[in-house]
Amino acid sequence: MEFPRGFVARSKAVYAGHPEVYSAAATVGVGAVLLALDLPPIWTSTALTDPASIPDGWRYAILAAGFVVMLGRRRHPMIALTAGTTLFAADLAIGGTLGMLFVFFDLIYSAAFWASARARGILFWLIVAATLASAVLPWALGLGAQLAVLLAIQAFAVLATPYWWASAVRRGRELAASEAARADDAQRLAAVERERAVRAERARMAQDLHDVIAGNLAAIAITSEASLARSAYAARDRAALVAVREASVAGLEQMRSMIVLLRTGDEGRSAPPRLADLDELVAAVEIEVSVVGAPPALPTAVDQAAARIVVESLRNAAKHRPGAAVELSFAVDGDDVVVQVRSSGGRAVRAVGTGHGVPMMRDRAEGVGGTLTAGPVPAVTPAEATGAVPGASTAGGPASVLEDWLVTARLPRRTG
Repeated sequence: MEFPRGFVARSKAVYAGHPEVYSAAATVGVGAVLLALDLPPIWTSTALTDPASIPDGWRYAILAAGFVVMLGRRRHPMIALTAGTTLFAADLAIGGTLGMLFVFFDLIYSAAFWASARARGILFWLIVAATLASAVLPWALGLGAQLAVLLAIQAFAVLATPYWWASAVRRGRELAASEAARADDAQRLAAVERERAVRAERARMAQDLHDVIAGNLAAIAITSEASLARSAYAARDRAALVAVREASVAGLEQMRSMIVLLRTGDEGRSAPPRLADLDELVAAVEIEVSVVGAPPALPTAVDQAAARIVVESLRNAAKHRPGAAVELSFAVDGDDVVVQVRSSGGRAVRAVGTGHGVPMMRDRAEGVGGTLTAGPVPAVTPAEATGAVPGASTAGGPASVLEDWLVTARLPRRTG
């Protein structure tokens, strides 16, 4: 028989809103089924009268009262346990049933779990006292040590087991809550540290911006003052104006680049790459790269464009030419710097890509007043042309040798 989906969904919703009702009904339901099976009483020695002479209606009534008591075990655990103890004692007086034992067990568990620390301490010592009394009283009354031990074990199982179980679960939840709170604190601390690092970095950038602009403005002031202090002379005045213009353009370019960085509000975004961090850029690509020459000092915008071109070229080499020997070189040619990335040998693969890598690199170079070319070129040495380079294919002769791939970016050393 399949229940309608709507019924199952409503049942889950009701359970989510009233879990105590469901658990109490389940416990008492099991006890009622056991009563219906006509199981014998479990503690006939505690009965005040013959259990067989007691109508089952009394046992069902006690069990129903236990259901009502269980409904309040979370809000008022100690009051529910006190009432449940009274019902359990009444049930023992007529022989005892498994259903009422389950109810009493659940009430002790609830009290040990939901009660206050002071109430749990009182309950602990009451359980210790009851367990000791169940062992001492039979022995003191001369009922024998064997019965005393048996009663003590039963008392411990009924009273101490649910208390110990609830204490273990409660400690586990408290530990989990403590770890969750510690993790939240760690996240908040990390966020504070990130924010502090961002503020420090932006303060440093603002100081750099101040230094750059101040230096250029000082150069402008000195040059213009020197020109004004002398008599008019066309060639000298023109040279002064050229120097003033160059300082102004350089200052504006530096200020524009710095302001773009300062305006980025995404703290999670990594800082733009720089040629000064060349070792880190190469290490991030995870391929073997030989570097020829040293990157020269460049304006901020040009430096960032060159660094991004280098990173994209190395990524393309790792993606499309695995196993290739990659050479990264820097050279100064007049007012330009030439950056080249050459991939030799290796194995050509058809890697999945967007096809925008080279156009984007070209746009970056042209954006700062430079140029960029990328494509296959002949191998550098005759040895490579005959396939002697490890990884180069020689099948079919020199005509089938894998050509080198060369990216050449020519960028201005000064902007303006």
